[in-house]
Amino acid sequence: MAESSGYFNRGGETGAAVKVRRVGYFVMLLWLTIFYLFIDFRGLSVPEGMDQAQIAREIARGNGFETKTIRPLALYQINRGKELKDELVPLAGFQDTYHAPLNPLLNSLFLKMFQSKWEFDRNANIYFLDRIVALVSTLLFLSSIGVSYLLLARIFDARIAGVAALLMLLSEFFWDYARSGLPQMLMLFLFMFALYFLYQALESAQASRSPLLWLGLCGGFMGLLTLTHWMTVWLFLGLVVYVAFSFRPRGLTAFLVIGVFAIIVLPWFIRNVSVSGSPLGSGIYGLYNGLAGGTEGVVMRNFDPENDPLPTDGMPTKLIISSLRQLEKLHLLLGGIVVAPMFFLSLLHPFRRPEIASFRWAVFLMWLPAVLAMSIFGLTSLFGHERAVLDSNQLHLLFVPLMTGYGLAFLSVLWTRLGLPAHYPMVRNGHFILVIILSAAPLLLTTPQRISRGVRTKGLPHWPPYIPAGITRLGDWTEENEIIVSDVPWAVAWYADRMSMWLPSTQDQFEDLGTYGKQRGTPFAGVFLTPMTTNARLGTQIMRGEYGEWARLILRGEMFKFQVDVIDPDFAFPFATPMPTSNQSFFYSDSRRWLKNPEEAEN
Repeated sequence: MAESSGYFNRGGETGAAVKVRRVGYFVMLLWLTIFYLFIDFRGLSVPEGMDQAQIAREIARGNGFETKTIRPLALYQINRGKELKDELVPLAGFQDTYHAPLNPLLNSLFLKMFQSKWEFDRNANIYFLDRIVALVSTLLFLSSIGVSYLLLARIFDARIAGVAALLMLLSEFFWDYARSGLPQMLMLFLFMFALYFLYQALESAQASRSPLLWLGLCGGFMGLLTLTHWMTVWLFLGLVVYVAFSFRPRGLTAFLVIGVFAIIVLPWFIRNVSVSGSPLGSGIYGLYNGLAGGTEGVVMRNFDPENDPLPTDGMPTKLIISSLRQLEKLHLLLGGIVVAPMFFLSLLHPFRRPEIASFRWAVFLMWLPAVLAMSIFGLTSLFGHERAVLDSNQLHLLFVPLMTGYGLAFLSVLWTRLGLPAHYPMVRNGHFILVIILSAAPLLLTTPQRISRGVRTKGLPHWPPYIPAGITRLGDWTEENEIIVSDVPWAVAWYADRMSMWLPSTQDQFEDLGTYGKQRGTPFAGVFLTPMTTNARLGTQIMRGEYGEWARLILRGEMFKFQVDVIDPDFAFPFATPMPTSNQSFFYSDSRRWLKNPEEAEN
């Protein structure tokens, strides 16, 4: 990892100073890991994270890529893809085609080690397996920092690489994703390796050596990245364009990258085609999420898209608005690291080494289609006012290390041109100190309060309140062959370990699906509603929103009387939770459920 340019050097630091800095870094790493995994951890917080976790548990059981979360549109697609008339697919053992396979597969290896902990401990506030999933993701995050350091030290020098690694470590944005259960940390780990091999290929080409081996490895890791999240195939398109114009022989290098990529991803595409008729499975319907304003439920709860078409109105306008909002919130989407957006200014700087100058365009060419992909498939954080909305479609995160490195390099050039006295370490490194303080301020300012809250509450639930102790009871009240219809099916599948269907778009679809399940030995057990819907805004979200058909049930008014003998919703049980009275969850079901647990009924 030699110094790469006269711009970037450590200024004659002593070995003792370097050792002290490294020890301090690892002490901070250890403390933050303990803080985020044990003191401040409140369980998994994102639907897709729980959903992939329950699939991982099914894999660990030896059931393959089965899911207990049933999306009505996915069921429609599989039945239509198979073109079955009389033998429609059963709901038990439902094959998942929505998620990419690599993250659940990796988590299953660790969940298998803790099989004795699969059952929830009623004396605990946090599900033990939540910590395991978060721990795996955290280890990937820390490994990604290491790979990023090696890459940036190779491009620039150890000082810039070290500051970038510190900024990643002190970014609350990364830690929130690391413990969410989402695949972003595995994606970051694979993407950093792909970029490392791409830069190796550039160096080989500059030294008149063959870059084919490194390009092949780059294509392979991009294939693994695509098997972690389908949207990253858009990044691969940008990579192919860059390779085609930057390496010779152009045709051979581009086909090599595409060929290795295809070898990795085609087996799973073929599997999805055999199950659902589409290479991307039900994940292909994600493109409607952006068209629906970033709301997945509008799309995936629809069991009858032929009579109730999926949203396509105003597509060009929505794409433009979504793209502009990404630019508007770019600082937050890049983890709040103030120097990361300076990457775009670095595109105008004439770096001395051709590899550095060329490599930034590879990053840019992959980032552009990523922005378009997030506009099409939706990005929840663009439509809310929260400081940090965790989104499974967040791809900006993958570019933070490289953009931070280029931003620091560009800032270093500007700093040296100020003519400040460089023999004072505080002055020489002043720009780094300012960047670290500004970027780490959110974490440093909120840590004392969060430590106090973590010690005091010992696991205050996220909002919406995914409370394992409450949701687990659904497993006691229902049988394994029964289906719980819910507004949070991912949480029911993960914590209650029961099949759960996302509440269909309409009452008619509910009846059709209830009959469908009953005929196949998997009847509906009840409807479980949570503050996800019961505490939504009355006008815009309940009466006129995506759950408008269920407004009367959500508002706990006059209960529905369904035409099909699927469910008797005359009985409601409010879970006892630490949340305010208005934030209760309700299970509408046959009152005979109480006969299974008479002692609980009395309590």
